[in-house]
Amino acid sequence: MKFLLFSSWLLITLFSHPSVTLATDLSAMKSFEDWCNRRNSLPLETQQTINYLLEAAGTPYCRSADTALKQRTEILTSSPNSSNISDLRPFSSLTNLRKLSLFSHKITDLTPIANLPNLEVLVIHSNALTDLTPIASLNNLTDLGLIGRNITDIRPFANLTQLQKFTLWYSSIQNIDALKDLIQLTEVSFINTQISDLSSLANLKTLAILEVNSSKVKNIQPLSGLSNLRRLELQNNQITNIKAIASLTNLKSLKLNRNQIWDLRSLSNLKKLVSISLSHNQIVDVTPLAALTDLETISLQNNRITSIQSLASLKKLERLVVSQNPIKNRVCPVNPLSICSFENSPSDDLLEL
Repeated sequence: MKFLLFSSWLLITLFSHPSVTLATDLSAMKSFEDWCNRRNSLPLETQQTINYLLEAAGTPYCRSADTALKQRTEILTSSPNSSNISDLRPFSSLTNLRKLSLFSHKITDLTPIANLPNLEVLVIHSNALTDLTPIASLNNLTDLGLIGRNITDIRPFANLTQLQKFTLWYSSIQNIDALKDLIQLTEVSFINTQISDLSSLANLKTLAILEVNSSKVKNIQPLSGLSNLRRLELQNNQITNIKAIASLTNLKSLKLNRNQIWDLRSLSNLKKLVSISLSHNQIVDVTPLAALTDLETISLQNNRITSIQSLASLKKLERLVVSQNPIKNRVCPVNPLSICSFENSPSDDLLEL
């Protein structure tokens, strides 16, 4: 009798608490087919992920989708349904994935992607994301891109020694010490962050592209030894002194818009420069640019420039933008005269991007 009563109580308990049966079911999920076949009993957020993966597989049938997804090496979320993804567990069996992008502000837990050891490219856009620890196990990553305003700690990336490209945009990050030993990095991009100290980048001698835009940078001396840089962007910071750039003689593109720069003499040795943007600074004298004879594009709008005649030696110029300057003699120093822009133009604004 006691056994029957206990059995009845157990059945009632199980059926009145779906989470108990759900936990048992989830432990048995070994493939996408398992997730798919049981989706009607799973939480809505899990169902949404399954539905997205069915769409990605191009079939409504669980077994066919499982077969297709196991063969996929990349999933790049782009459909409207991807914005509803929050539960990444149905991805966990897709171990052949090499490229994965996730664009959803509902993602908070990255634990399931720790089971994807073959990932080489990972891009995540989520303002709800804070804990990046699961990424630490993805030792084959070569390209990591993150966008998220609540990201403040990148220490989990300190041992991702295969990284070649790292992107972090629109975040609250301040400390980037985790990058200091990632010596295979060739491209690093920070946009709209709280970064002020660049000393952690000083050892990254293979860097070819560096962007630290819309941040808190004042001192760029740590960059002086990065002689392999081809493109450097330090826009919208608090920079006044650019002497450290003088040694970066392989630069072809330089963007220093929206700082407090006035002295350009440090740039006169950058003979390989093809494009330079120095808009919205405090520049008066542009004479140092006259030595950069490979220049094709110069953007100097909104400074304190009174003369551009010293630039007559730049025979390769295709575009010279000098609007919003107190230039007295508005005569283009190079031909054709249409190369110069003395008035505001929407196309000139594109040079700042």
